[in-house]
Amino acid sequence: MIDQFIKQLGTGLGQAAETLGKLPKEEIQAQLHEVARNTLTKMDLVTREEFEVQEAMLAKYRAKLIALEARLSELEAESKK
Repeated sequence: MIDQFIKQLGTGLGQAAETLGKLPKEEIQAQLHEVARNTLTKMDLVTREEFEVQEAMLAKYRAKLIALEARLSELEAESKK
């Protein structure tokens, strides 16, 4: 994924290279930031917020699974008596 980002960023930089040499430092930084943002937007990434929501859901379901596995073990133990 990082290789893909670097490749796409390099392509964007190559396209902007002609104008970058003639611009002040702040404008160059703005252009580089824009190229990086556009490159990341094209990639199939999730936001931090989306990731945290999914992480919380996974933790909730993991806890439920552990509880269900424990209950199943109890029931299996009871059925063997």
